[in-house]
Order: sequence, then C-alpha cells, then structure tokens
Amino acid sequence: MTQTSKQAPVMTALFAIIAVVVVLLAIAAFIEMRDKESSASVAEPVIEAVVEEEESEPAPVYFATMTHLEGGWTQALEARPFFDRQASLLRMAYDLAEDYDAVITIESEIPMAEAMIKWDDNLLQEALDRGQGVGTHCDIDPKTEFTTEEMIQEFALRKAAVDALVDPSENLGCAGGGGPSDWYVGAIGAGFKYLDGIVGFHYLALPISERPDGWIDRTITQEYYHYAVPVEEEKRFYPFVISEVGFVEDPDGELVVSAGDIGAIQSIAELDGEEGWEGDCDGPCEFTREDVDVLVDRIRSVVESRDTSRLMKLQVYIATQYYDDPDMEYFFQEMQTLQEEGVMEWASQKQVYEALTAS
Repeated sequence: MTQTSKQAPVMTALFAIIAVVVVLLAIAAFIEMRDKESSASVAEPVIEAVVEEEESEPAPVYFATMTHLEGGWTQALEARPFFDRQASLLRMAYDLAEDYDAVITIESEIPMAEAMIKWDDNLLQEALDRGQGVGTHCDIDPKTEFTTEEMIQEFALRKAAVDALVDPSENLGCAGGGGPSDWYVGAIGAGFKYLDGIVGFHYLALPISERPDGWIDRTITQEYYHYAVPVEEEKRFYPFVISEVGFVEDPDGELVVSAGDIGAIQSIAELDGEEGWEGDCDGPCEFTREDVDVLVDRIRSVVESRDTSRLMKLQVYIATQYYDDPDMEYFFQEMQTLQEEGVMEWASQKQVYEALTAS
C-alpha cells in the first residue's frame, strides 16, 4: 500500500471533524444571535415606556371665577334702576375679561334671570357672545329638609330660569345647593352635570362620621357654612366624579364635584389665603391690592406642590360690586401674568367640566 493510500482515511476523518466543528460553531452563533434579538425585543418596550413617561405633559391648572346673581335680589324685577346697575357692573366685568384674556363665569338665580326677560336685556347670552361662561346659582334654603322630589324640583326651577335665556347645553352646572337634603339626586334629577360653589352647607347632608371633626349641624350653620369644601386640598383642588351625596370619588357616577375655592376676593388677605369666606373685618371686608397679592402667592404655592398627573382647578368668588373697584384691573393684570407664565390657564366653570370629562 502506498503512503498516499494510507493517508486517505486520516484525511477523510479530519475533514469530517472539521465539518462537525463548523456546524457546531454555526449553531452557537445562531443561538447567540437569537438570544440578543429576544433580549432587545423585551427591553425595547421598557425603554419606550420610560421615554413616554418622561415626555408626558403635566395635567392643566385651570383658574375660574364665580359671580352670583343672588336669589334675594327680588328688587331686580321690581326696580329697573337696580337691574340696570347690575347690568352695568356685569358689562364692566366683561370688558375687563376681554382686555386681559380672561374668562369669568356668571351664575344666576331666578330673580335676575326673570328680570332679564322682563327688561329685555339678556346679560347671560351676552356673556356667552363675549367669550365668558354662564351657569345657575342654587340658593336653596339650607335650613329646610326637602323630600327627594322636592329637592329635584328646587334645582329644576332654577335651571329652567337660566335655560330660558341660553341654550341648555351651556347651562350644565349649578353653584350651591347644599343643605340637609340629597343634593346629588336633586342636581342630577334636574339635569345638572357638575356643582361648583361647594361650601360647608353641603356637609349637612352627610352623617357626622363623614364630616370634618367638630362639624356638627350647629357649627356648620353658625360658622362653617361658607367655608371652602371639601376641606382636604387633595379633593378640593382636583375635580372628581361622585355617584351619591358626599365626597367619595366614583368614576362611574354622574355628577362632577368641581370645587377649587380659595375664597371671596375681598377677604383673601384677611384670611391669608386660608380657610374661610369672610375675614374678621369691622363690617364687610374691603377689597384691596393686598388681596390680589396674597391670592397670587397662594396660587403659586398650591401649583408648585400639585399632583401633575391630575387636572387642577382653582377659583375665587367675585361679587358684582367689586368690578367697579379701581383695584379690580390689578387683579386681572396679575392673573394675566400668571397665565402668560404658564402657572395657570383661565377657564369657565363649564370648560373645566368639559376638560375633566374629556380626559
């Protein structure tokens, strides 16, 4: 046998071994590539989720007002000069709002609503035409306990008075309506979608166990009746939905609690922007620039520490007579500055409701 013949089997075996090694290396490379692709496909959504969270916009901060045309203004129907004075004050408000890129909300009770028809001067439709907001004021007697049917009727009478002046789709909310009766059923039964102007009176419909400490009927009616509620800021400054009377959030409910109250514009400095409605003044509190300055500080403080994942709403009450005050222009100037800085955004009460329910 030649030398070449002897080497042939050896070479064949060697080639076979090399082939096996090549196959094994190819399999190892395939497995490694597959594992890398698998790891990348798992990690990718996590990275995207982190990026998405970092880029998400904070929820808006809305600033609204309440101006109430009161239930006790029966002279609006009897005396044209009284009505004309209120009309003049409201038009001052509309002018200021237009000049300073603001949105105010006018909420009327029955006497002024009926007077607008009698004197042929629809101040609520004019508000809408000029970019402002409207609604109903529900001055329902908080000392009377109504049946369910009576409570619905109380709300419905007031809604109908305003619906006669504007499209009902513009009149979705009511300010007030608190008392010992079921104001949730009353508001929903009358067709309202949200309540603002929520004060101490609203706790009268709740059992003692669901009220703040010390808020018995007597202390509410004598002291806390106009305090801003819910008392917890995490509820008061963040509108939420309820399904029964009270302040327990339930997304499946039908009524929005749209509070956010800081106070009445004329007593904010007196109360240092804290709880209450009227300050301890010698007679009615006087509106000054100091009230505006304290309000600005309060807004900045609340917004700085807010939950950016939730829509925030802040508001103040402005009675009609203060629109004629020289310092009212300062209020609108300062609010315009806050809006331009992105601290807050003006909105009507209805716009706040629509923003919440659209999210």
